[in-house]
Parts: sequence; structure tokens; C-alpha cells
Amino acid sequence: MPPEPSTTHDPAADVRPAYVAVALDLPVDRLFTYRAAPEQRAQADIGHRVLVPFRGRSLMGFVAEVDETKPAFKVLDVSEAPDGHALLGPDLLELGTFIARYYGTSLGEALAAMVPRGVRHKGKGQKRRRVTLTDDAKAVVREADGKLSEPQQRILRRLRKHPAGYLMSDLCRAAHVSISPIQTLARHEIVTLTTERSQSDALEEAAREAPPTEPREPTPHQKTCIDALVASLDDETYEAFLLLGVTGSGKTEVYLQAMARCIAQGRQAIVLVPEIALTPQTVKRFRGRFDNVAVLHSGMTEAERAKAWRRIRAGEADVVIGPRSAIFAPVPKLGLLVVDEEHETSFKQQSVPRYHARDVGIVRARAAGAVVVLGSATPALESYRNALDGRYTLLELPERVGGRSLPTVQIVDRTSGEERQRRGSHIGRTLEIRIQEALRAKGQVILLQNRRGYATSVACPRCGFLVECEHCDVTLTFHRSDAVAMCHLCGHERRVPGACPDCALPRLEFRGVGTQTVEEELGERFPGANVARMDSDSMATRDAYEDVLGRFEAGAIDILIGTQMIAKGLDFPNVLLVGIVSADTALALPDFRSGERTFGLLAQVAGRAGRGDEDGRVVVQTTMPTHPAIVLAAEQDYPKFAATALEDREQFGYPPYRRLLRVVVRSKSERAAAERAAVLAKIIVQAATTTTEILGPAVPPIARVQGHYRQHVVVKAPTHREIAGVLAALRKAKRPARGIEEAWDVDPMGVL
Repeated sequence: MPPEPSTTHDPAADVRPAYVAVALDLPVDRLFTYRAAPEQRAQADIGHRVLVPFRGRSLMGFVAEVDETKPAFKVLDVSEAPDGHALLGPDLLELGTFIARYYGTSLGEALAAMVPRGVRHKGKGQKRRRVTLTDDAKAVVREADGKLSEPQQRILRRLRKHPAGYLMSDLCRAAHVSISPIQTLARHEIVTLTTERSQSDALEEAAREAPPTEPREPTPHQKTCIDALVASLDDETYEAFLLLGVTGSGKTEVYLQAMARCIAQGRQAIVLVPEIALTPQTVKRFRGRFDNVAVLHSGMTEAERAKAWRRIRAGEADVVIGPRSAIFAPVPKLGLLVVDEEHETSFKQQSVPRYHARDVGIVRARAAGAVVVLGSATPALESYRNALDGRYTLLELPERVGGRSLPTVQIVDRTSGEERQRRGSHIGRTLEIRIQEALRAKGQVILLQNRRGYATSVACPRCGFLVECEHCDVTLTFHRSDAVAMCHLCGHERRVPGACPDCALPRLEFRGVGTQTVEEELGERFPGANVARMDSDSMATRDAYEDVLGRFEAGAIDILIGTQMIAKGLDFPNVLLVGIVSADTALALPDFRSGERTFGLLAQVAGRAGRGDEDGRVVVQTTMPTHPAIVLAAEQDYPKFAATALEDREQFGYPPYRRLLRVVVRSKSERAAAERAAVLAKIIVQAATTTTEILGPAVPPIARVQGHYRQHVVVKAPTHREIAGVLAALRKAKRPARGIEEAWDVDPMGVL
């Protein structure tokens, strides 16, 4: 076990009190001073947790500074210093300071995000709560006479479909609710809350079952990449690499062999993967090669995360795998950071602090003298530009391992007459033929439709009336399995009216296509095939995802239809065909990243085909067959796509050529939101330099979300220095009135 982080105080001074500056998890840009009694000195040093009184309540914070000098103002005493050692070493404290400064948040908010809740707060957290319907739930609901709230009704609809019940966290996510309406239903004895001991996580089970593997003989291209990484690791100095490898080119083997060198040097590696890619299949690859692997992810209980965190901090894990928050894993000596699928937007935190794990990882690695590997078949344009400019070293894997060829891609124009088989059909003639061929060859098929539900809108064909959300400015998506129209932003549900409310036409039309529509059509067209659907509706419980993938791997599923969750990380050798039902779904979105996201999604899902001995095929259905994002994704030509997209970004002043700050104001009052946005825009104008461009205040593309009207201001600047000046002015501004929320997002992933 490595030594505990050294403290900064003089042991001889322990007989005197100290005055500690504490960072609290509050949106206040300052530290708060407290007195630590002499007996608390050793436990109230820099990086330690302390419990302190704050405005009538007790809050846990981290000690950021220690001073022997008594301040001139009155201070309160530290209530408790519960730890015998610092939870945050100097490296993570420094990283927290960077996050607070760069993303415009308080140090306390930044530090709180770096340590799991189960470590920061007391509480056993050993049990999960399961929610099930009571035996007499129907009778109790009948007595309520329809007085249940909308969130409560959503909860009951989902529980009726799953007699075994849901884990509390899964139900909250599936029904778009907080814990409160579930607890209310429990008080009325409509649902039952039971506790269950935490079972061994599926990932840990997979890890234990992983057979040991030996390093594979690298291809010439892999060897070039491995040699470059090993040389950099041997230098023990910071260097960042962008590993651009086509799908199936063996990027993981490059990671593994670099990790082996890192571990041999007595250092540790962190591997960041998108949450959706954190599957048993992924964990097996690392546990099969290394003994001491720790996993951190959101599916763990607080106690499980705390246990893994402490194990990592003690130096008992050589490799840490997890999604974005794993970048804060307290490894004693970071030697290698791998960010797999580095282009993934899920690496950006959407709540305070709104950090990007890839970028924070670069900062952490530079301070630690560690090597960084950013891997992707479709890198973010910002990363690719950094490689072209020499900030990162570009490594390339242009070929698949084993001499396998990339799949043959066929673009199909869905507007052509021969592709229109019949009204309401979403599987064109070409795609149907290719599915039949794959099934006859005993192969499997993956179909991508990146919209869930049955129909993306419900409309009147005569007057144009649309069934819209009462709380958001979007149309509702019809879900046939629940027989309701649902908002995918706030979870609002309603029954579809039997007639148009405006013109009384007795029949409304279902328009657009979702995964449920395709699943139904597949059942009609291929009645002998086993079809499964994978989207956030069907994968409501955390076991469902692993169950479907396990059955697909075993060959029990012939056709897998799903959203983007099936596009990445899946490596099944029997997939002979990948079909993309509607390739241009995201291209119409008014966002500067829509083309990049479309290219990445299509290229990634196409790469699921042809990973075995048989060549793979891809059919891309689109109404925009000449769009560069679609044509170049079909050709798997990332450099050409990037060149075109970078020209557009430079012309219109978007990243990587300009830095962005997006300020969003929300209020249930449309007028209040507009007035506050105008105030902030004035502050921004006064703080901005002449090289800064300010757009707004304006109504964003989605004007109202969850009953709140929105306004935003977008700031474009040549460097982060100008953004930092604007952030400083915003943080000094007077807080908004009650009922008005505001947020600023540095380096936003979109502007919707």
C-alpha cells in the first residue's frame, strides 16, 4: 500500500487550533473559514473531509487551505473531522481548482463531483430498494377515482408491464420521475418498497469468469502504434496520442499492450469508455489480461462505488475502467490514460460542473507526466485538428485485423420508386432482400433506427393539428406498447385523441418511424426470425441490456433492432448485415454538430458488420443520398469528411476554430426569462473583448422544456482567455430572482 498523501502542517503545532478554509458544495465562488480544535488538527488538514455548520444546517466539505493565524472575524468550529487521511491528494485538489476555474463553477462543486457520494457522506448504502405493485393495488387505485398525478400514473403503467418490479433508480429513469411520487404511492399502499442485498454486479461476474488471455501478435500497423506508446511511457513524460483506427482494426489490443508496459513500471492506467460500452464483453478483455482491475460505473450502489474507490486509492488496482467520472479515480501514480470512443458526447457532464472528461483527463495526465491515448474510428473534430496541428501525435490503424475487409456499403435512395414497396413500409426492397440473404446464410442482422417509439408525431391530415407536449415545445412520440403519446424530454404522457380537437376529423395519422414501428414490420415480413429491440424503453432495467446481448451472442436472436446503443462496442462475428433504416434522422437538427454526429453514428454502426470470417454488408436507407456525411460514412473516409467539416466550422466560427460559451436562462415566466437573459447579455457585452462574437439573447431551437421558457446567449471567442473573462463577470453578477434558473456551459456539445 502506498504512503498516505503528506500533510502540510507542523506536527508540533497540533497543540494549537488551526483555521481551515473549507470548500463547500455550493454555487458560491468562495471558501469558508472554520476553527479546527487542537485534537482535530491531524484530521482537518488539506484534502480532508470536515463537517461544518452552515446557516442552520450541517454540510460536508473539503479543506482547501490551513492557516495558523486567527482571522479578524468570528469563526465557527469544525463539527467533525471523520477521516484519518486525506481523501484528495495534491494532484486531485489541483485538478479540482482547474475545473472550477475553467468551467466557471465553485471549488466545492468541483471537488464534490470528484469523490463518490458514498465516500463523501455517511450511510451504509448496502441495499437496493425494489418497487412492486401491491396485491390490492387495483382496488386502491379505483378508490382514488383518478386522482393520481401524472408521474404516479406513469409509474403504475410501467409496473404493470413488469410484475417483478423495478429497482428504484431504474424506475425513476424509466418513468421520468423523482423518488417522491414513488414514496407517495407506497404510503397509500399501492406499491411496496422492499430492500435487497446488493447482488454481485454483472460486470464483476463477467470479470471473474474471464479466461486469461495472452498478448496477440500485433499487425505491422499495431506494432508501430504500440512501439510509439511504449517509448513515450519509458520517457515518463506527458504525451497525447490520437489513435485513429477503422472499426475492427484492433485498437483494444494496442491499449492492452501499452497498459502492460505501464503496469510493469509500477504505475496505473485509467480507461474511460462511454457508459453504454461498459459491458461484460468490454470488462472481460481487460480482466482476461490483468489481475487487478477495478470498475466504476453508475449501476453500482453507493457502497460498491465507495469500496472500489478506496481500493483504487490504496493502490490495489492496476487498471480502472469506467465512464466519465472514472477520470477522478484516485490512482496513486497515473501512467496511462485511455479514452476509448473519445468522440462520444456522453463524456460531457450535463450538470454542474459541466466538465468534459477527455479534456479534464488531458490536464490531469499532463500534471502527472502520463501518456494519453484518445481512440476512435471517428474522432471529434477538435481532437483531429489538435493532431493535425501537432498538439497530439497521430497514430493510425487503417486496416482490420486478420486481413478482414471493411463491409461493402450500399446507399439506397428511399425516394426512388423501386424502393417504395407499399404505403407505411419502412424497410425498402433492397434492405429486405439483403436481410433475407443474411438469414438464409445463418447470419445475424443489426438494424439501426435512431428514434424510439412507434411514431415520432401524431397529426391531423386535414388541418395539420399536432399532438404536442403540454410542458415542452415538441411533438409527442406515440408508443404503441403503452398506447400513449410521450414526451422524450420531460416524460409527459397522454392518450391520443379519437378525433382532431380542431377540425373534428375522426382519425389522426401516425407519422415518422421509431424502433417499435420497425420491430412490428420485421415481425410481419420475417415471421420465422427471432427479433429483439434494444432502446431505452425496452432496456428499462439494468439486467435487460445484458440479457439481450447475451442472447444475441448465443445466436438466439436473428435480428436486433435498436437506437444508437447498438452502434458501438459490439463485436459479434456472425453479423453479416447492418441496415440503417433512416440515415438522415439527425441532419435536420439546427445544431453545428449534426453532420459530425451523423457521420460518426453511421460509420460506427456499419463497423459492426463483417467481423468474422464472412464479409459483411451494410445498407444505408436515406432521402439525402448525396449528403457528404452519408456518402463519406459509407466510404469510411474520415480524413475527407473531416477536411470538409473543418472548412465549414472555420467559415462559420465554430470549434475548433472558436471557443464557445452558452448561457441558458429558464423560467416558468416567458417574460422573466427574456428579461434575465437581456441582463446577462449586457454583462457579457461589457466583459467581452473586440474579438468576441455574441449571439443573442434569443429563443433556442427548443423554446420550452419541462414547463420552463428558455432564452440563451452564445459567446464565440478565439481563445479560452476571453471566455474566462466573461465567466468571471457572470459569477460576480447579482443572483437571479426566485423562480429563474441560469446555467453556463463552457465548450457545449450543442445549442439545442
